[in-house]
Amino acid sequence: MEIKILNSIVFKELMPWTFDAKGTKAINEKIKKVGSKEPTTETELVQQLQILLADYSDLSKWLTKQNTKGTSTLKNHCYAIDFPAYSDAVSKFYNAIISLETLRVYNAFNTKMEKYSKRVDIVYHTTIALKNIKALTINTVKEIKEKGFEEIPTEQSSLSHFVLQLLRQHLTILFFDIQELSKASIDSPTSIEDFYLLDLNLPKAQIQELKPLTPADIDFKGQEVLNFGFKDDFEKLKSVINQLCHQVEFLNEDVTSADELLKVLISKSILPNSVKIQIGCETKNFRYIVNKFKPYFHNLTLANIEKSQLFYSKSDNLITANNLSASNNKNAVEPKEKATIDKIFKQMQ
Repeated sequence: MEIKILNSIVFKELMPWTFDAKGTKAINEKIKKVGSKEPTTETELVQQLQILLADYSDLSKWLTKQNTKGTSTLKNHCYAIDFPAYSDAVSKFYNAIISLETLRVYNAFNTKMEKYSKRVDIVYHTTIALKNIKALTINTVKEIKEKGFEEIPTEQSSLSHFVLQLLRQHLTILFFDIQELSKASIDSPTSIEDFYLLDLNLPKAQIQELKPLTPADIDFKGQEVLNFGFKDDFEKLKSVINQLCHQVEFLNEDVTSADELLKVLISKSILPNSVKIQIGCETKNFRYIVNKFKPYFHNLTLANIEKSQLFYSKSDNLITANNLSASNNKNAVEPKEKATIDKIFKQMQ
């Protein structure tokens, strides 16, 4: 199984350290054209990839030659991991390419394996796929070490730092997704610990937990049910969150950082109980802030906030839809920080 597009990020035309900043305007247009709609079929996914890769003719032509006209609903990943958040248009561009392509490869492999019933065929094709993914992951880790990018990327990190770490994480998910598909035929599956320690030669302290996605986490279209569906400008969201933390104690920052909340708000695959978001303000202020955010999200509902099992009140109680509804009844007085919150949210307009 060839992974040409992902390989090009480390070895060829998509290497982030060769990116020309003059191309940022064109990238902005591509991202706008792709939009925020999640692909539900392989055809839709490939259309989005073709838009993003329009300036890379070899990759675009190669993608066209693949069997990419599937109309059945996409199969979602078996596992999730905490990915670093992109911080600008170019990092969002790479994030989209990597996430779309790993999902395409996973679904293409699944379709291919449906043709085989003999164990020998399943083992043969799975072994080749895992070998290719592992080799690229090892080379990605090599680049990370050579460039001194071992730390988790932050907002101040370079594009290359962000992209290489993101690619390593997505490749790890892809490796274990494909292994999971064929687990019944594999005698000695690789554990996440052995993958890090023995294959990637990384210390145990760097192992990131793989979070299994159960059928309950996925809807009938193969997408995660639980996400808030952010649909606006990330930089504006980031600025508003930071100012809310600074001016109205939106979060208890001893427990939860602004970056952790941002990752949850833009995540496409929120896993219940995966992180603790403790607010530092009164629940009335929190509910008012949620109302102000709603126009910028598709799915920021009270029910989804409760379903996430992530949000805790100032007094450290799990926030429920009933809590939030009660804090917004008709007879309730306005939140104390209303004027400040309104002023901060003008930046989202």
